[in-house]
Amino acid sequence: MPLDSKRLKQVTNSLKKSLDNWDFKKAIAASKDETQTRDNLIHTFLNHLNYRKIDHYTHEYYADMADKKNRRVDIAITLGKKEPVMLVECKSVTANLTDNHFRQLNEYCLYTPSAKIGIVTNGIIYNFHAVDTKQKKGLNPKPFFAFNLLAYETADIEKLALFNHQNLEIKDILAEAEDIYFLDEFDNAFCQTLSVPSDDLAKLIYKNMGGQRSSDKVLNQIKLLVNSGSIKTALDKVIKKEIAASNSGIITTDEEIKAYNVVKTILAMSSKIKEPQLSRITYRDMKNKFAIIVDENQNKNICSFVFKEKVKTVEINGFRYDLEEVTVATITKLKKELLESALSNLY
Repeated sequence: MPLDSKRLKQVTNSLKKSLDNWDFKKAIAASKDETQTRDNLIHTFLNHLNYRKIDHYTHEYYADMADKKNRRVDIAITLGKKEPVMLVECKSVTANLTDNHFRQLNEYCLYTPSAKIGIVTNGIIYNFHAVDTKQKKGLNPKPFFAFNLLAYETADIEKLALFNHQNLEIKDILAEAEDIYFLDEFDNAFCQTLSVPSDDLAKLIYKNMGGQRSSDKVLNQIKLLVNSGSIKTALDKVIKKEIAASNSGIITTDEEIKAYNVVKTILAMSSKIKEPQLSRITYRDMKNKFAIIVDENQNKNICSFVFKEKVKTVEINGFRYDLEEVTVATITKLKKELLESALSNLY
């Protein structure tokens, strides 16, 4: 069955306790090659997720790849069925995971349509890739989730808990992966929009300039004006406008705006929040924190970011989470917490 909030918390706590009690550093030290890595680390990792060899996964699955017949997959997670739902490419603990390792995994998945998720691992780092439904070229080359045994947080364990065998829902995981991939493309798409301005963008700018009818000559002139210099000038004006509006002298940084945009996009993608509710979500920049709030009311706080030189955190419902950096991936790890907080303040 799918993991509700209560069940997810139980599974997360159990998984955290299990991982905390695992002397994986001893297992790392004892692993000198791929076989030992698989036996000492990867099998044990799967055991923590309640997968059992023979019953739930096998080394005996063969993927016929065009002219390469009988290529055996390192680990095929079948859940007791005939066809696998996940494939695992195993490397030695001494190996750094590369694009070549991903391509090898992807080749298996291309010829195994039942497999919707692929994992590349060296026993320490586990990179989770989902099928690319848009390109339809197998797996998305960018992992939607990465778990590192040597550096994980509670939010990582919560995400890992979704792969617990007893509660595994491939459709739910794929939906979450699609959300992450979608959000991750925002920065690239926004950059592409500004770096290679389209006619539509030029027409919108011309309209805001008060222009009526645009010609090819005018549009080309506007496109040439959209560059790093003009974008920087516009950004400075936006910042000054925000300072004037707040009358506080507080400067809202690019990093804070990025965090706000990511959070609001996460909420916008939820079917539980409609446009009227979304428009009520704004932000308030204060001296010690950057808060995302509802109805301009500080008491209706969805979350608060604190960005200092060496520390970046976000607080949600009294719980503080450390952020290594402000990216789509790090903030999306807290998607469930953000959505619950938003809903409690909107309704």
